[in-house]
Amino acid sequence: MYRIGIIGTENSHAMAFAKIINLPSPLTGKLLYPDAKVVGVYGPDKSTAQPIVDEAKAEFVAECPEEFFGKVDAMLITNRKGSLHAGYAMPFIEKGLPLFIDKPFTSCVKEANALVEAAKKSGSKLSGGSGVKLAYDVLMLQNSVRNLVASGDMVSGSMNFAADPESEYDGFYFYSPHLTEMALTVFGHDVRSVFTRDNDGSRISIWRYDDFDVSLHYSKNTPASSAVIYSKTGNIMRNIDVSMIYSHEVEHFIHMLRTGEMPESYESLVMPVRMIAAVEESVKTGAEVKI
Repeated sequence: MYRIGIIGTENSHAMAFAKIINLPSPLTGKLLYPDAKVVGVYGPDKSTAQPIVDEAKAEFVAECPEEFFGKVDAMLITNRKGSLHAGYAMPFIEKGLPLFIDKPFTSCVKEANALVEAAKKSGSKLSGGSGVKLAYDVLMLQNSVRNLVASGDMVSGSMNFAADPESEYDGFYFYSPHLTEMALTVFGHDVRSVFTRDNDGSRISIWRYDDFDVSLHYSKNTPASSAVIYSKTGNIMRNIDVSMIYSHEVEHFIHMLRTGEMPESYESLVMPVRMIAAVEESVKTGAEVKI
């Protein structure tokens, strides 16, 4: 049995993950992961932690993060503020435990690199970031772009997702990982530069690749996400459904626990943080930022 702890119960993700792992599937009436259980949670606000015990059948509310040592085999770090992730995650990484670290992986490139270096040293396996990169529509778009690039027919692309530079949860870092990680998944990690403009909180960022550019619309107060791929053979337009991403994230995490295989590389977990920092730098300086 993989005993799992959660830190960061102020985030609705914590309850969602705990229910997927601990409760029977409404479709089959059976546990999806009978070899795993969320056993403990830590708020730090107990008012958001206790409901996970009550509703998702976790066993205890921890008084402090250190209480998890010896009681869990893996951790989920789900705080809304990415600036809290490194502090909570590092002690468990140094012990070699496998971790899921929610989006944003961190709100600081230096902290992201420190977590990865510590994980490489201890052997800790990591997963996390934004789950939207696992959405079916995103993977379909990824496949389309790969085929178009291979055939030489790729021209350009455009995507949007909500983000708010004024969010109380570390500003732009809170929601920008969604679009950032979708774009990296669909168009690739080999971005050469970023040029971004802000218009009343909505941002348009041009990412330059070797053979094409894409425009990313971090659109404030928009409820829907979509993408357009422009090619020599026609345009591909797709709305992006993210309704199943919690299930996909849990599936990848449990697979990592069972096999020791990370869903993506350490460097891939850091890359979105680097890209968000580059977008922020471009907004502040008004200049194109090389990656």
